[in-house]
Amino acid sequence: MRERGALLRVRSYDLDVDLSRTGEPAFRSRSTIRFTCARPGASSWADALPRRVRSAVLNGRPVEYDGAGRIPLPDLAARNELTVEADYDFSTGGEGLHRFTDPADQQVYVYSHLQPGHAPRVFACFDQPDLKAPFEISVTALDGWTVLSNALPGHPPVAGVHRFAPTPPISTYLVAVAAGPWASWTADQGGAVPLGVHTRRSLATHLDPAVLLERLREGVAFFAGAFATLYPFRKLDLCFVPEFNFGAMENAACVFAAETFVFDRAVTRYAHRRRDEMIFHEISHQWFGDLVTLRWWDDLWLSEAFATWAGVHALTRLTGDTGAWADFAAGKKAHAYLLDQSDSTHPVVTGVPDVDAAGSAFDALTYHKGASVLRQLVARLGLDGFLEGMRRYFADHSYGTAGRAEMLGALAAAAGRDLTAWTDAWLLTAGLSEVRADFDVDEAGRFTRFDLLQTGSLRPHRLAVGVYAEDRHGDLVRVRRHELDADGPRTSVDALIGTRSGPLVLPNDGDLTYCRIVLDPRSAEEVVHRIGRLADPMARSLCWTAAWDMVRHAELPPRRFLTMVLGGLTAETQIGVFQRLLVRVSTVLTAYTEQGWARAHGWPSYVDHLLRVVSAHDGDADQRLAAARAVADAALAADHVDTVRKWFHGAAPIDVDDGLRRRFARSLVAHGEPPEDVSGAFTVVGDRLAERLKASAPTAEAKEWAWTAILRSESVAQVRALADGFAHPAHHHLLAPFVRRYAQDVPPLLASGGDREPARTVAVRMFPSWSVSRRTLGVIDRMPAGDRFVRLAGAARAELALAVDLSERDAAG
Repeated sequence: MRERGALLRVRSYDLDVDLSRTGEPAFRSRSTIRFTCARPGASSWADALPRRVRSAVLNGRPVEYDGAGRIPLPDLAARNELTVEADYDFSTGGEGLHRFTDPADQQVYVYSHLQPGHAPRVFACFDQPDLKAPFEISVTALDGWTVLSNALPGHPPVAGVHRFAPTPPISTYLVAVAAGPWASWTADQGGAVPLGVHTRRSLATHLDPAVLLERLREGVAFFAGAFATLYPFRKLDLCFVPEFNFGAMENAACVFAAETFVFDRAVTRYAHRRRDEMIFHEISHQWFGDLVTLRWWDDLWLSEAFATWAGVHALTRLTGDTGAWADFAAGKKAHAYLLDQSDSTHPVVTGVPDVDAAGSAFDALTYHKGASVLRQLVARLGLDGFLEGMRRYFADHSYGTAGRAEMLGALAAAAGRDLTAWTDAWLLTAGLSEVRADFDVDEAGRFTRFDLLQTGSLRPHRLAVGVYAEDRHGDLVRVRRHELDADGPRTSVDALIGTRSGPLVLPNDGDLTYCRIVLDPRSAEEVVHRIGRLADPMARSLCWTAAWDMVRHAELPPRRFLTMVLGGLTAETQIGVFQRLLVRVSTVLTAYTEQGWARAHGWPSYVDHLLRVVSAHDGDADQRLAAARAVADAALAADHVDTVRKWFHGAAPIDVDDGLRRRFARSLVAHGEPPEDVSGAFTVVGDRLAERLKASAPTAEAKEWAWTAILRSESVAQVRALADGFAHPAHHHLLAPFVRRYAQDVPPLLASGGDREPARTVAVRMFPSWSVSRRTLGVIDRMPAGDRFVRLAGAARAELALAVDLSERDAAG
């Protein structure tokens, strides 16, 4: 496909989409593409995935659709015009044009999702990022519908036809259409960028539009200033769309976000932080990704890594959230560490030969290692130098395409530094560096020697070493910090020689670089016993991650980690880290410990601790809510299930809304309550809750029904709901037969629909991680799985192998 980018230049698109026949399974679109050809007489093709082509005309003569995604374009002229009118299927899997009927009021909503490779499911086009062009879009919709797209309306709709002004040049995957009876709020800022926030009507009372509009205003102003480049489009909409497969999508001037960010349930402040970060992430994309687009999918990491870094950076500057980077370190970055130590590791820059591979390239290494690498670069160049380089990049490539080389060249020129060695070490090599402090102290407790040792993937690091000691209140506080450049297997830190040591020495203090921290024995003991006394949120976050890595490297027994968490949990002030620790405890009890002990002792002691947190009326409200959710998921003993039942029926020590009640309902059904006995507690049950509850029932028939429904599903939202109900800690005996079923059923599913999001979701979400055994590993390893399976589920297979090893060690004592 890359050769097409050298041959063709697209001058414009006229796109007409007819959504007026919503009762039918298909819609109609007509696209007219005006383009030039550098070698008249050459041949090329347009991309299209229609149900039926009604007509395709190139330069006045008919051309034929090949039935396999391409419209051949023979004997091109220097200037060409192609018009294709076709019928396309509505999607239920969140790809192309997704149609959703709201179970609350039966209203219909339609929206597009075109990245990567799904634009041909909506209109004929040249579907690759380097072939940008202006779009003039019109949409025919039902009366009373609001229609959103990438530009402002050209004039009021006439006879249901909404016509939009031409866009600046954008790539096909950034085209957006959203239509339906949206609830909308706007802010006309008196000459500044017009802003809009939209959601379906049944969720309107749960939205806080004033806050969201202010976040949009702040984000646009912040990045325009930081990049010294005006906002590149004429308006900005944020639309929360149903059944969205991802967190959000940076469509030019028309961001779509998942409805998980509409808080129709009680949420912790971590949810608000994630939503703010999402908004700033997508706004930064309006410059990096939309104004300047990466030339090809192999630089996908750069667009997502930059926006991930920029989202957290803006969050800290605009909201004063000093814990945002600490939360990033404990969550997203820690997840990248896990992937980077598995068989699924790959360099940040990796080959993407086609669009199918691009669809599988979105992982924690793309987003989170990439963002960590950029943060390391910011530490190396300084924030001012980094932003100056980005200003040059935007100035040189606005409304065009560029790549990694152009960005790094702009940064190197701004900083006056050669980044070649840095690029080779950080972007082109896979794996994780391990950094540890190696030192001696004298009788007075002063360092007589201090080295940083690096193993694994050797890279140049800009990092800091922190020394922590006890203050008069008994808290561990930083008493010394030294920042330096470390490279090679050993780096002497002479600045610390002669200074006083402390009970905790923390390499990578402040989390400037991307590496696994290996604590020295004394520091490790201090963290395990006294992490709750560590005052600094970032230092605590790094130590939680270091302890988790110790568990996974068999350096800290899983049961001891459980004791560590229960001892330090309520002292954790970062609610995102608190919630993540609950997930890790669940992993320990589900996969890393001997299951007889876990059922008899581990789960009950954990739930008892959670009940104390929930019942602490003077405790942190967010901790109490998170703990109550965890009780619903972890209650296995009869008395704990009885507590959940009482909470469900109104006797909980905290306020219970529908969101929390749904968790309680799922727990009760998993322990034998008929779904119909609990579903009556909800005003609107909806298919997804009904399906989740039915799959949660503790019977072989329910699991068989769920498995069959999952394999047949064309809806990612349905697969996720059924998967949530299917696997429960109390049902492992019921799930045993599905290990072989997974091995039998998933390869053909991927072979027939591996480029579709539902099939990918099945491969990942239904991986038999519930069966931690050598037998399961053997079944998985005998699967006829190809590269696609390895890309999707390779990390899950590595996690299973690790769990088998750790659980066998635990059982052996």
